[in-house]
Amino acid sequence: MTEPLRASRGRGIGGIVGLVFGALYLAGVWLEGVGSSIPGAVLPRMPLYFLQIAALFPHAAVNVIDYRAEGWLCQERRWQELDTRAYFPLDPDDKENRFQRVMHFFRDNRPTMHALDEYIVAGHAAGSAARPDGLAAGALLGGIRVMSLRLPLPAPDAPLARMERKPLSEYPETVRKIFYYTPTSKRAERCGYREPPKTPDGSPGLAPGRSPRASEVSPPASDGARDTIP
Repeated sequence: MTEPLRASRGRGIGGIVGLVFGALYLAGVWLEGVGSSIPGAVLPRMPLYFLQIAALFPHAAVNVIDYRAEGWLCQERRWQELDTRAYFPLDPDDKENRFQRVMHFFRDNRPTMHALDEYIVAGHAAGSAARPDGLAAGALLGGIRVMSLRLPLPAPDAPLARMERKPLSEYPETVRKIFYYTPTSKRAERCGYREPPKTPDGSPGLAPGRSPRASEVSPPASDGARDTIP
């Protein structure tokens, strides 16, 4: 009688432990699903990952999102579209491209945007792109500007394209949302511009009789667009 009782007691303890862990797991999944911050505050990232299955797609998509970039041409003092696939060659023509992933998860993270800025500018200068980046090879690049394109979803009966990439110039300003651009001072440093003295009100000064060109003015911080460098 002793052995069966001992085995039964062991199974009973294991069942209770499994029940407790199962209940805690389901509670964690539920908390993640309703948007609670408790799991993220008490759990390491690895177990937290397995609780997030209920929140993969909590909301229906309202737009098609595509991330793009422009480069600041020092000599021409203007922005021109930059093909980031030249610097992120893995899965270049789908949403798993590293640039698309970086922008999706870290577009509001300052250190990441700084690193992205330095990486692309240095890569262009070194000629290390895996394919043409859309800019002249000898052009001096002063910085980048990154944005999302928020495009309307196609109608239910419309033909679908798996991945469509049109030139940035074909999209109106109304569908662009800028997340980061290299500040004017940093572009001036990289390009070797000589900064004019500031006016008494603290705004950047201009040479006598000269008005600023539209391409030299930093984009306004409206409609969600903002310079993430203080």
